[in-house]
Amino acid sequence: MKIEFQNISKQFGEIKANDDISFTIDSGTIHAIIGENGAGKSTLIKILSGQLLPDNGTISINDNPIALGSTLHATEQGIGILGQDPLDFSNFTVLESFIAGSHNNQIFLSKPKIEQTIELYSKQFNWDIKPNSLIKDLSIGERQQLELIRLLEKGTKIIILDEPTSGFSLEQKEKVFNTLRTLANDGYSIILVSHKIEEILEICSKATIMQNGKATQTVSLPIDPNELVNLMFGEQSYIQNSFNLYSENSQNITIEVTKNNQLKTTENLQLNQNLIVGIAGLQGSGADSFIQSFITKTNYSTKILTETNSHINQNAITYVPADRLEKGLFSDMNIMQHVALIHDTNGVINWPNIRKISENLIEEYGIRGTPNSLAQNLSGGNQQRLMLSLIPKETQVLLLEQPTRGLDIQSARYIWSNLIESREEKVITIFSSVDLDEIYSYANYIICFYNDDIVAHGTQKELPRELTMQKISGR
Repeated sequence: MKIEFQNISKQFGEIKANDDISFTIDSGTIHAIIGENGAGKSTLIKILSGQLLPDNGTISINDNPIALGSTLHATEQGIGILGQDPLDFSNFTVLESFIAGSHNNQIFLSKPKIEQTIELYSKQFNWDIKPNSLIKDLSIGERQQLELIRLLEKGTKIIILDEPTSGFSLEQKEKVFNTLRTLANDGYSIILVSHKIEEILEICSKATIMQNGKATQTVSLPIDPNELVNLMFGEQSYIQNSFNLYSENSQNITIEVTKNNQLKTTENLQLNQNLIVGIAGLQGSGADSFIQSFITKTNYSTKILTETNSHINQNAITYVPADRLEKGLFSDMNIMQHVALIHDTNGVINWPNIRKISENLIEEYGIRGTPNSLAQNLSGGNQQRLMLSLIPKETQVLLLEQPTRGLDIQSARYIWSNLIESREEKVITIFSSVDLDEIYSYANYIICFYNDDIVAHGTQKELPRELTMQKISGR
């Protein structure tokens, strides 16, 4: 199905998220929409899927304009989204989760027919999804496959994929990519929103580049990856990490790990101050839960001890969650209000002073917005920059869940540049990531998770990349 964007514009306050965007996606193709964080990709996708109403412009499918601003109308037009977080129920079986999310409003649904549908698609795409399997026992890739079956069963012909391969193994990614190629050959239109240049070049035939709310050009693929990155960010953007990860250490740190109330003495981790510790694991491996265990009760209980065997005060630990709007920020509050929350006002807020502080933080952290910008209207990268700007100065332990998830190359590099420059003020920085490139670019000590257990830990020299891949895959 051919999709034509015509003069699409959308503005949030003073920010032009989409500015007179026009381009075409051909039927039966896999088309990438790429650009740095804040370029306007998410806004455009939300308009196509009916989540937002544009200020101006139209969208046509097969030369017929469609109604905008309604998810129901979008679904009726065959438009569906496969996001990075599967919409399912972990304690349900595959069949139960499929029924719960069905668009069919009938009271009685035919379980044998639904089982047949799941098995038919699984066989067609060479998947191994069994209707009676529990969702929590599936890999992230298998859960995404189930979501794709749900979209196809609903009659979706235009499939939008928003960072779909986060946490995938190589085998899972290849299965999904093969399926997308098959669907494109059958006339489906696939839109891929991703920051992973290698994936875009592997599977897409065209890419539309967005900058500052505008669609600057559409290029045919493949092209040289450096050229593609330069089109997104400007010349000389594709540079390798050159940070010095090692620094002088002033004291030793011990992380005491307890699981299910039993001290795992073999997992007492002897670390040095100023280390950046990467927690590696596929999605659902327990890596994020381990990060959370420093501040709340999970399967693990963790304590950080100094050389003198004293505990780090809980008030000196700062946690930055992966879910920026659900846990990290208040979606309907602006930047200035967030800044006011972290400053001691003695009960009286000096708003002119708070505005000045906000303006300084916006400039210092490169946030694309104004003091009055709502958190929910910021891009993912700018939301992450806002959260970093709010980290208390007295922080000694910084915990980060998936710190660059969904961020472009430039934003991710900025985040890490800021974290590394400020690490001298902290005892330790601990982050989880499903991206091994990120782990091996920024961590000088690695802890591997699989099936909710620590399966290996050590320096990069002790844990080469190939060994880490085996450990987090359960081999």
